[in-house]
Amino acid sequence: MIDDIDARVEAARARLDAQVAAARAAHANLKEDLEELRNVSVTVRSPRNDCEVTATAEGFVTNVRVSPGAELGAGLDAALTRTIEAAQSAAREAAADRAAVFLGEESPLVADLRARRSPAR
Repeated sequence: MIDDIDARVEAARARLDAQVAAARAAHANLKEDLEELRNVSVTVRSPRNDCEVTATAEGFVTNVRVSPGAELGAGLDAALTRTIEAAQSAAREAAADRAAVFLGEESPLVADLRARRSPAR
């Protein structure tokens, strides 16, 4: 009878060890996935190729390039503004698509990223 109890305790301990190992692996994967989301960036060009903007899902603009032939003025200002908005929106969408893979489409994070997309102009 004691051998039977010892065997059950040992089996329970083995199951618990397996669950802890699985939880640690899931945590490590989630950390990597979240880091990947933090690093998502997208580059968008303006329709007339006047400028190019790179932005992150958090909304940071990391690079702006104005084409050498672009005419300075209100037209370029408007193109830059629209391109920044488009790059930020595209980066959030890319992050939402990636997050949906490991968190599921119903995740609040995915919903928040999708809700913060810029409306089409």
